[in-house]
Amino acid sequence: MLKFKHAVSGWLAGTMMLAVMPAFAAGAETPPALHGGPMGSGMMPGHPGPGGWHHCLMREGGWRNAPVPMLMPMVWRHAVDLKLTPAQETDLQNWRARQKKVMSAWRHHLQVHNTALRDALLRGAPGSTIAPLRKAVLKDHATMLEHGIQQARYLHKILTPAQWHQITTLYKAKEAKREH
Repeated sequence: MLKFKHAVSGWLAGTMMLAVMPAFAAGAETPPALHGGPMGSGMMPGHPGPGGWHHCLMREGGWRNAPVPMLMPMVWRHAVDLKLTPAQETDLQNWRARQKKVMSAWRHHLQVHNTALRDALLRGAPGSTIAPLRKAVLKDHATMLEHGIQQARYLHKILTPAQWHQITTLYKAKEAKREH
């Protein structure tokens, strides 16, 4: 009887928490500061979902074997430690603003193409339908790869050799920690 009371109490408490949590979160935007700085650790602003935030695989470790190191989030997160100059900060902000415009359109195409291919595969569409969708998805991935390469080259150019060494050391340490 005692086990039954504990089970029912636990079930009721869990149900109440599930009912109360969305009430507090409804319409509340997650502050960037809670996610490790302006680039956040796993959350990305601007998605039309609840609160305007969505998960970003590149920051959550969803790309464990990514071909390009995603250094920009780390640069923003460690800007104080890197002792970025005001000129570097301005240049980074300008670069980020330009890339945001370009990547916003690309992200939309990526989502449309991924959804179309996934839906076609689930419908059992013929190869003639799959081929152009596959080509579009591959083009989107090539664009993503090129963007990552450009980002790494840009950071290598704008950071001093000491800053570059510091950020790559931090990145390698993070990757080593993730592997364990």
